[in-house]
Amino acid sequence: MHTIRNAVLAGVAALVLPMNGLATGVAHFVFEFGHRLAELSREAGVDRYGDFRTPGVNLRAGPGTSSVVLGVGNPGDQVRLRRQVVGEHVTCPGGARDDTWWQLLDRRTRITGYVSACYL
Repeated sequence: MHTIRNAVLAGVAALVLPMNGLATGVAHFVFEFGHRLAELSREAGVDRYGDFRTPGVNLRAGPGTSSVVLGVGNPGDQVRLRRQVVGEHVTCPGGARDDTWWQLLDRRTRITGYVSACYL
């Protein structure tokens, strides 16, 4: 969707500006800039969804168990994954250790916070 929008913007810029090298350069810049922004959005995890594996998962202000709890998530809430970060090591159910945390939006409660990947 971003790429289509940027292609349209590039076309409009090419029509509005005088037909010379400047117009072509501006249109190319607008298109490439929009394309790169769309790539960065995909890399950042935008529009990725998941859910909690267990009930009572703490949504925290930062990627660690000492961070303030902002709310609680439960299976069925559905989450929008915003970005993945490295944080405190957590012992997952089953015994594995993981330092991967996700910043996410709980779609039911509308709370944004960090959750260990163990619980997603």
